[in-house]
Amino acid sequence: MQLRSRRLSQLRQKLIRLKDVPEPLLAPFLNGSPMIKGTLYPLRRKCAKPYCRCARGQLHETMVLSASVSGKTRLWTVPQERIEEIRRLTEHYRRFRQARAELVKLYARQSSQMLRIIDAIERLRRKEP
Repeated sequence: MQLRSRRLSQLRQKLIRLKDVPEPLLAPFLNGSPMIKGTLYPLRRKCAKPYCRCARGQLHETMVLSASVSGKTRLWTVPQERIEEIRRLTEHYRRFRQARAELVKLYARQSSQMLRIIDAIERLRRKEP
């Protein structure tokens, strides 16, 4: 009987520990800085002028922000003076989404582990007729 009680206590403690979220995973959610959904990248293209340098392979380069709006990909040209700011804001979003995915993955594993622990507690607490 004492072994059973100790086992129940251990299972309950495990269950309580599983609900705790590691501090580093919470940081992106607690951070109040703004973020932008999207990707910043250089867009390289040719113009229509036959004697332009791009016709010889030196493509024109513009920094753009790409994001999905209402299911369609949109591009916005980013002025040179805002590139670092937009890069920082998109990085905040990327970190936020990575932490979210990690949290979902963590709790997906834990939910099955939680169910096993809960089932074990049930078996230990259940009386036979």
